[in-house]
Amino acid sequence: LQSRPLHAITSMFNEYCASLSVKDRSTAEKVAAALKEKLGDDIVSLVTAMPNLANILGDNFNVIGNTNDTAVDAQKRLHYLFSEFVGVISSCHEEPLILFLDDCQWIDSASVALLNQIMIMTGSHVSGQGFFFGSYRDDEMSETHPLNLMLSSVDNLLGIKTTKIHLTPLSKGALNEMLSTTLSLLPRITRPLAAILHHKTKG
Repeated sequence: LQSRPLHAITSMFNEYCASLSVKDRSTAEKVAAALKEKLGDDIVSLVTAMPNLANILGDNFNVIGNTNDTAVDAQKRLHYLFSEFVGVISSCHEEPLILFLDDCQWIDSASVALLNQIMIMTGSHVSGQGFFFGSYRDDEMSETHPLNLMLSSVDNLLGIKTTKIHLTPLSKGALNEMLSTTLSLLPRITRPLAAILHHKTKG
């Protein structure tokens, strides 16, 4: 992920667009209308970053972006567009907006910067109804990792509350209970499989 700038964020929202376009056309139409009204032709930049957004918008985008942007200007514009995108989707859903990133120990610096901008610019949109969850392997992510530094910054400077939850490995019993529930089988039947999985994964 670190070798693919913005991949962590764009892939997350691209999956959201794919799911929304299939599972909730009513909300997808609200999102499409709001994005077109707010961003106009600039939507093409988001479609380039998130191809599945085109399925929500339902249009063919032939607009040519601003090729005169410097690298810095292009980055600022993309940060702004993503922040507006998050604001739009959070206002179009009745449920709280929940963002989840897995394996954050590999997140690239560009995605950290974009996530920081989203949290700053959309505070008024998602305050009280938005949540960001990130998971990482604590033995691979130090306190000086860019994401840890960013989260400390927004906590101290912006008052955005962050909470760390340390998850310990599952016990054999807990793993067997999960397997039993998932497979709809009696615990005594799933116990041998649970033992094998626990041995391989250490819980």
